[in-house]
Amino acid sequence: MRGSQKRIGLLLLASLALGLRVWVVGALTTDHQRPLAYEHGQIAENLLAGRGFSIEFLGTEGPTSQQAPFYPLLLTAAWWWFGVATPQAILAVQLLQCLAGTALVLAVVWLGWSLMPDRPSVGWVAGLGAAVYPTHLYMVTHLQVALWAALLLTLLLATVLSARWRATWGGAALAGTMAGMLLLVEPILVLALPVCVIAFWLAEGTPSWIGWFSRAAAVRVALMVGIAAAVIAPWIIRNCRVHGEPVFIKSTFGYAFWQANNPISWGTDKIPKPSAEPLRHRHDGSLAGMDRALREARHEALYIDDVLLKPQGYGEFTGLSEPQRSRLLGRRAWEFIRANPWQYAGLCLQRLQYFLLFDETNPKAANRLYRIATVTWLVLASIGLLVSLPRWRALWPTYVIGAAVVAFHTLVITSVRFRIPIEPTTFVWAACAVAPPVSRLMWRRQRIRIYRPGEHPHDPLSPPHILQGPHYDVPARRRVG
Repeated sequence: MRGSQKRIGLLLLASLALGLRVWVVGALTTDHQRPLAYEHGQIAENLLAGRGFSIEFLGTEGPTSQQAPFYPLLLTAAWWWFGVATPQAILAVQLLQCLAGTALVLAVVWLGWSLMPDRPSVGWVAGLGAAVYPTHLYMVTHLQVALWAALLLTLLLATVLSARWRATWGGAALAGTMAGMLLLVEPILVLALPVCVIAFWLAEGTPSWIGWFSRAAAVRVALMVGIAAAVIAPWIIRNCRVHGEPVFIKSTFGYAFWQANNPISWGTDKIPKPSAEPLRHRHDGSLAGMDRALREARHEALYIDDVLLKPQGYGEFTGLSEPQRSRLLGRRAWEFIRANPWQYAGLCLQRLQYFLLFDETNPKAANRLYRIATVTWLVLASIGLLVSLPRWRALWPTYVIGAAVVAFHTLVITSVRFRIPIEPTTFVWAACAVAPPVSRLMWRRQRIRIYRPGEHPHDPLSPPHILQGPHYDVPARRRVG
């Protein structure tokens, strides 16, 4: 494909992605039904009120590391410019997320081209899938961080794997910057960083193994890691001053681990109410009706904190810092696991099912459109994974990152939004299965060429294919009379 055709194709794909997302925002947003900003919005309000990066957490209000800094600061900027949680501020954030969602679609195309430069159709099909995938359309309306985590992880992978940026000084600086930003958005994706570092390092040895151990290779890898560390250093220093001890981005690992591993847990941070079941049939099939049902669904689940902590008034946490409170709950979770290993194994299997399919503790996941989209995604990604295995040398970083994220959320805690950051890489897998038939049907122009006798190597009339063997002369028929 020529450069001008590629640019036109990318422009059309970006227009489709942006148009669909803006349409979804316009169709679902009303003055009476605005998305909630959850803890991010509360921190943003406290920042604007002069109370710093703080929130009420486990019964105590004060400086917090309960959330990574990126999204609360983004909301703070929107609240400051347009008013605290006003319709204009929320719409501005949603439209910004429409642009981020469009950038994610283009990043998926770039990742597909980086992984399979000899099969550009894989990138196009993966990008088209990302442009129309219902879950990614809907997530731009939510004031959640998952979209930004997906965007940065996809860009980071595409950078370290692309022919243009790998094994270069500019690639090391760019990858390090995006790695640091990714941690400030979603620190659990630190699981992906060793894979990205190794992939960037191995790119040095494409011609031979000698490149892996050269001084230039080591310095470029060190530059990438050093820039990532420099990006997150201010927040780490802030956490040390606030909590009196080192805290890596967020302080809530033990808390989240306890939420999903306790005697009444279903493997997530929620417990479903019986009244949530009818919600899957409580909309008229329209997009607005679906959104209304999903908003109602939020009130049909109980949070673990409301059942196990609030009734006691959080008295056990008196005098403890935020990291200490989280560690206390983490130790409680480990005690539960040691006393009930088989129950923990059952929770892990349940979390794996919830991660790949439907989270039964989240009534939003009961929506028909979500379920159809999820099943379609899982089937195509699974087939694509099998089809792409012969290309494992190129695709191995996506395999390892996907397996690491799935394993973590299977062992610790899961939710619908935790799958979104790794979905773009699975679109590339799915495209490996979908692109070949699509290319044959739509993109490849079949030209019929006429060969002269003996010109084509498989020509049955060429000399190597002439029938060898005895030939019999047929006598001419005699004339009678």
